[in-house]
Amino acid sequence: MFYLILVYLLSATHTVFSESGSHSLWVFATFLTGDSSAPFSEFTAVIMLDDIVIGHYNADERSFIPATVQESVNVTEQMTISTVGKGIHEGMKTKAYYLIDYLNYTRGLHVQQRLVGCELLRDEPGRMMTLEAFNGESGFERRYDVQGDQHTDWKWPVIKSRAQLEYDAWLYAHFYRPLCISQLRTYLKKEQKRVLAKVKPRVRVIKRYCREAGVVQMTCLATGFYPRHINLTLLQDGQPVNEERITGGQLLPNPDGTYQMRKSVELSAEEQRERHTYTCTVTHLSLDNKLDISIEPGPDPVIVVPSVLLLLLVFGLLAAFKIWRKRCSQPEQIIYIPTSADDQTTEQRI
Repeated sequence: MFYLILVYLLSATHTVFSESGSHSLWVFATFLTGDSSAPFSEFTAVIMLDDIVIGHYNADERSFIPATVQESVNVTEQMTISTVGKGIHEGMKTKAYYLIDYLNYTRGLHVQQRLVGCELLRDEPGRMMTLEAFNGESGFERRYDVQGDQHTDWKWPVIKSRAQLEYDAWLYAHFYRPLCISQLRTYLKKEQKRVLAKVKPRVRVIKRYCREAGVVQMTCLATGFYPRHINLTLLQDGQPVNEERITGGQLLPNPDGTYQMRKSVELSAEEQRERHTYTCTVTHLSLDNKLDISIEPGPDPVIVVPSVLLLLLVFGLLAAFKIWRKRCSQPEQIIYIPTSADDQTTEQRI
């Protein structure tokens, strides 16, 4: 469940790129306070390279714990992550307590969340962003684009002076962004095999026929692929099907670390009679060429074939029954063959 939430958050940031050579480093931080927070750690921070968990920051020990137990952490990496983790912890704590007072919250569990990360686009520094939410409501967003322009969107009241805000903006551009890009390059080099792995998708077409409604649901399923970037499209006569008619399309993780995606469309009886051409199109980094699978409208042959076989079986049983009954209805004939030896009679039944 935790892994699924992280995948969803990565997709929600609109930083999912389809082109090769695009990578990102993210920190997912959570601060908890209130009546129900006792069983949980006050602060947690998970570090992810693309969709791979690198490790987490332990607030109690103020140290970085790698996801792989055997993996060693050098002194520079440990100090860097510990310093950043401590700063995020203290900043979120201050903001959470201020918002509790400002919004007049009293009892209950209160959750402060922060997502911060940066990107490399074809080995060149890309965007950096910070998103924050309190009790599920977004309240702060800061984006630093490729050209170096900053955009900040405040929904909460500003609790810092103008001079502090200007210093934060400078720190963000000249310290945190270069540091994030540097760590991203370091982790890409360490996790090169996992990050650059390519697994081809297995594509299936599934058709479900609803006799009562007279509709056919056509589903295109791509599963078992890595990395997560994929283009899956349903075409009608060579043109993309209207998105309003499409269901599905969510990226979901598989237990083995690969991903799956499915899209479905329903065809009315009229559309089936019109005999349109439908195609499932898939493009992925692991594929040299676009993969096209044609879909025939109408009931799935998997449904029709058993029905035909069952009908043939019924006719076969009826024919066998008639033959058996005809044989049983004939009168029994007895032929007497006299013997010359002892006048005994042998019966031969027909």
